[in-house]
Amino acid sequence: MYYENTTSLTSSSNTSDCTTFSEEKHGEPNTAFMSVILTFGTFFIAYFLRIFRNSRFLGKHGRKMLGDFGVPIGILIMCVFDYVVPYVYTEKLQVRGGFNPTDPCKRTSWFVNPIKPLQDGRLDLVFVLAAAVPAGLVFILLYMEALITSLIVNKKDNKLKKGSGYHLDMFLIGILAFVCALLGLPWMTAATVRSVTHIGSVSTFSKTTAPGVKPKLDKIYEQRVTNLLVNALIGLSILLGPVLSQVPLTVLFGVFLYMGISSLSGIQLVERIECWFMPVKHHPDAMFVRQVRTWRMHMYTFIQVVCLLMLWIIKVTPAALAFPFFLILLVPVRSAVGRIFSPSELEALDNEEQEVTETEDEYGETYMPI
Repeated sequence: MYYENTTSLTSSSNTSDCTTFSEEKHGEPNTAFMSVILTFGTFFIAYFLRIFRNSRFLGKHGRKMLGDFGVPIGILIMCVFDYVVPYVYTEKLQVRGGFNPTDPCKRTSWFVNPIKPLQDGRLDLVFVLAAAVPAGLVFILLYMEALITSLIVNKKDNKLKKGSGYHLDMFLIGILAFVCALLGLPWMTAATVRSVTHIGSVSTFSKTTAPGVKPKLDKIYEQRVTNLLVNALIGLSILLGPVLSQVPLTVLFGVFLYMGISSLSGIQLVERIECWFMPVKHHPDAMFVRQVRTWRMHMYTFIQVVCLLMLWIIKVTPAALAFPFFLILLVPVRSAVGRIFSPSELEALDNEEQEVTETEDEYGETYMPI
């Protein structure tokens, strides 16, 4: 399972001169139009290359390679396009070169003394003790992220042979969080998308020539070599600071847009929301349609949408610090929903009905309309 930093290390100050900052430009001509082109250009290139993998052109392995590397290809093409149009200003990614603290003007040492604010008189002891409350909320987020990722990776459908080690994972995350806090580094948390992608890359499927029969998951090569190499390459990216600083921020926005839209495929909540706007005869042949009445299915979907909107509103307001607390409140809400719906209905509405096949990727499947 992969782990990642919860924040990024970027800075605009200069290592040799603490009073020098990057130049901020406002009102530049054609910047907004260029930003739109870079964002949607990156998105469409990555998205349609992923769709291309299911077309009839080229060979199977060539289509799969183009689909797997759609995002890097989109980033490269849009960066080249931005480079050949130098007279239009676009904001670039700010990356500090070398291995040093983000702001050396404020931090002269890697070690962060936790009792120094008390010694300097900048904080009272009561504020230090009160910090345990937000620390507990952060712990809930890290715990849930690691646990959910472990459950997804170690689900029964993956046919993993080795043990899961849930307690060991949580112990290591706790140790890393403590060490990172003393060094002023971002906390480590589980990387769900990267972990699921890695599972798919080391999976093998049964070979079948029978028409209409989909290949089934045969086995997953469980080893540590790929994990070690991937994380080593991520660490070596610190040497690519001058190259990464040429990437426009709007190109990254296109990547985020692609990840968000692609991840909607195969989510049951999205499918049930689509059923709001469909006649009953066009509803998908799914368990939540066959075993639950239509109006009760819509009521359950409405409750989920309301809870999701409440969490989003909390996240974009100053109350976002208490987001884990409101996330925990969904547990009694789920228990209350059990008084409205029968256990068989909840089983059908909560069942993902996913089947692992060779043609699926980590985000689902989309077919090219040609």
